[in-house]
Amino acid sequence: MFCKKISQISFIVFMISVLVGGSIFAAQNNELQFPLDVTGFSSQDLSEIQIIVNGQTVQTDVDPVIRDGQLLIPLRAVFSALGAEVHWFEDPRTVAMMDKEKDIRIIIQLEKNVAFGNRKHWNFEQHPILHGDRTLVMPEVITLGYEVEVEWDKDTKQLKINTN
Repeated sequence: MFCKKISQISFIVFMISVLVGGSIFAAQNNELQFPLDVTGFSSQDLSEIQIIVNGQTVQTDVDPVIRDGQLLIPLRAVFSALGAEVHWFEDPRTVAMMDKEKDIRIIIQLEKNVAFGNRKHWNFEQHPILHGDRTLVMPEVITLGYEVEVEWDKDTKQLKINTN
């Protein structure tokens, strides 16, 4: 119990230093550009989308959405399936993911088109949104720290994510 508290406190201190200081990350900008083709999708199509991580279907409590022509998926469900801890900070409406085993740390603030992690920062087309009480992000956000292959099959409505 005590070790868990220390771990949580150190994680929070790290997140605060990243959000306040920001300068611990190198000024590297990797533009993520591989929008998935979701033209012509209806709301029923969105409820049928399967997210598959390493061969296992991920159960989500909200459906993906399309915003400005971009598919957005539930962040917590996917990152948890990859083995990351996901933490929500109400003020300043920020999500932090940490995978201790793979030494991956990613911070995303709602309504911002940038994410920080592993001494880098990335810009992406569509900022994360809050849908119900879940944060939804472009699938490209998964590639920020993880070496993954992302495959989209529009016909079968499957988003497959496989770690290398």
